[in-house]
Amino acid sequence: MFSIGLAFIFIAGISFLGFAINALFDKIKITSVLPLMLIGLLIGPVFGLVNVGSSSIITELNPYITAIAIAFVLFDIGMNMRIKTLSKVILASTQFVLLTQIIIGAAVGLFVYYIMGWSWPIAIIFSFAVSGPSSITAPTLAKNMKAPENLRTFIVYEGVFSDILELVVPLVLISIYVIPSAQSAIAAALGPTIFYQLMGAASLGVVSALFWLYILNRFPEASKNYSWMLTIAMVIATYGVSAQFGLNTAIAVFIFGIVFANIGSINKAKEGEEESFVQKYFSVNDYVDHTREYQREIVFFVSTFFFVYIGLLFNLSTVTFNIIGLGIAVTALIILSRIIAMPILSKVFSKDPETQKVERGVAYFNIARGLSPAIIAIYILTSGVYVQGFTDSIFMVILITNLIFTAGVFISYKPILEAPAAEKAAVK
Repeated sequence: MFSIGLAFIFIAGISFLGFAINALFDKIKITSVLPLMLIGLLIGPVFGLVNVGSSSIITELNPYITAIAIAFVLFDIGMNMRIKTLSKVILASTQFVLLTQIIIGAAVGLFVYYIMGWSWPIAIIFSFAVSGPSSITAPTLAKNMKAPENLRTFIVYEGVFSDILELVVPLVLISIYVIPSAQSAIAAALGPTIFYQLMGAASLGVVSALFWLYILNRFPEASKNYSWMLTIAMVIATYGVSAQFGLNTAIAVFIFGIVFANIGSINKAKEGEEESFVQKYFSVNDYVDHTREYQREIVFFVSTFFFVYIGLLFNLSTVTFNIIGLGIAVTALIILSRIIAMPILSKVFSKDPETQKVERGVAYFNIARGLSPAIIAIYILTSGVYVQGFTDSIFMVILITNLIFTAGVFISYKPILEAPAAEKAAVK
């Protein structure tokens, strides 16, 4: 068992390792997802350095760790969804994301329904949980790629948009699945439940964000040095209120992030200009920038430890050839969906044949699954739903897709790495 000293050293070591892996991405082409999960696997199930049994503190912390991950990650995603940018996003990118998600949702759902023998709700929850690339892996890939701007923009957009569907759809389905009345009267409960959870949560997110923007605007001096910490407290409060009233916590926090960043970022009126209502009462652009900077660090910290955590929960004793085969088959279906939908991205790619070849390769292999399916894997357990092989299957899909992503992107990206400096500059 860890002493306090060893626990502190472990926390510091994991933080530095996550930083080092991200910093070395341009050299080794490996994101932090895979190594961190493997560390959790080694110190937990393999060597038993950390107790991960049913009565251990690791298991008991499931609901709290998952809630923290959902709150911080979805708030961050919402903050980075700029309304102005969304309005300019290429139509082809949206079509590609929706088509691949639908194909994966349907194909993987059918596959696990018949192969694993899960119920339809569980099969659909699983299929949408693994339906898109990670919003944590994608920005890291785009940031460190010497590739055309259109491709980098698409990669980030796909990761963010996919994460929304990967979290929101399964979370809504899980909340419906655990309602006792839904088992006997699902048709009657489905519509009102979805409307109440989604619209109620969205309304709460909007009201909560506007209220907080007003407070920051009215008391600038008092909140100047603590705007990030106070905003995080408000995010957690919004999550808590939505949970207490049976609303969808993911939607509430996500909408809070969108409203907070986009409304709060509106600049104050210049001298001599007429001040609008929004500028007068909700404009806190300096605080939004401050929060966004700190939020990047907290999401890095949360996601780093969550990947280790999901590795700790992986049960080696339940891994069978069926689960390994399932992971391989699901990965194949994911790649197939991208091949089918790839013609949609013709307007996104460069006109140069050689550059387009690299872009297509990167787009084909941008399949690494990450935090969202890991959250769903844990969240379904905290909801009191136990499905044999569910968590292990998601872990296996994350593991295999990250392995394929690492190899595929490196191979596709190799021509750019080997190109002369002048050619590299042309694709920056």
